[in-house]
Amino acid sequence: MKKYIFNITLLSLSILGNSLFGQQGNANISNENVNFRNLIGRSGYVNPLETKGSPYLYTEYKKAKIANNQTLVDMRYNAYKDEVDIINNGQNMTIYKKPEYSPIHIIDSDEILYLLEYPYNGKKVIGYLFEVKKLDTATLLMKISKKYDKGKYAQDSFDRDKENVYEDLPDVFYFQKNDGQILQMPKTKDDLIKMFPEKKDKIESEIKDKKLNPKNMKMFSQLFRALS
Repeated sequence: MKKYIFNITLLSLSILGNSLFGQQGNANISNENVNFRNLIGRSGYVNPLETKGSPYLYTEYKKAKIANNQTLVDMRYNAYKDEVDIINNGQNMTIYKKPEYSPIHIIDSDEILYLLEYPYNGKKVIGYLFEVKKLDTATLLMKISKKYDKGKYAQDSFDRDKENVYEDLPDVFYFQKNDGQILQMPKTKDDLIKMFPEKKDKIESEIKDKKLNPKNMKMFSQLFRALS
């Protein structure tokens, strides 16, 4: 009798095991379409997206002189944040935007950054402008900046990850007149003449000789001779 009960018990366990195995197998089959990335994400870890480009004008540090300080420092310009980073006692730090830390002369590329208040997108901002050329009546300055486009992960097997990207924005040019006034580079000949009325004849002559579009001053660099 005991042997009979034992055999029944073994048979029941065998049936139950087969039943559970079958259910597990069905579950595995039904879950084949589960996004693997979602499973990884649930575990708390996801591979970081790749990043194309850099927020810095130069990725490597450059030797520079800050204001009247004779000691050279290692610096680089963050064109995304409009900040200057330096190495101080082996540590990376961002310098304050204060007049006493301007201008900054990058030695090897012979570039000069000025901390100035200037018009941008309809408001006054304080930031760094690069010197392009000194003229008789003004100094030509340039704003260099970058934007950041955040990437995203693929949503399914038909999609692909989109990397983070730093991209250059169009340069914005300014004139700092000898009286200190900073004006954005005008877009037409008439506006340029209003800015430099004493150069009217030379500006018109230069535009005519070089066959420039008077309604589009994107090639304004060709007017240096007229403005000098």
